Amino acid sequence: MGMIIRTGSGIYVTPEPEVVSSQADLLELIGLCGEAGTDRLLFPRGSLVEVFFDLSSGLAGELALKLSTYRVKAAFVVSLDAIPSQRFREWAGECNRGKEIRFCDSEESAVEWLLA
Repeated sequence: MGMIIRTGSGIYVTPEPEVVSSQADLLELIGLCGEAGTDRLLFPRGSLVEVFFDLSSGLAGELALKLSTYRVKAAFVVSLDAIPSQRFREWAGECNRGKEIRFCDSEESAVEWLLA
């Protein structure tokens, strides 16, 4: 799995659609962040598998736990209005009230939040 670094910001960006499909994928990304000396991770639109948005799969919860455990601040660029699961939208709203995970409508707002 490769990574793209946003020059000057220290934010790593997942490079391809559906790059994160398991806890192992996330751990690899967290390891690469550690190697690069950053604790910020940006997931652009399309970088998560569809099952992520189904809370019953457990994937979203696993990812949130790992990000929290390793103290990696992460922003996910996704249109919550397009997510059919009301439970997921509620969970994302709870995440957005915290300081570790944010769901943003645009990459610009995600970067702004990550750098704040």
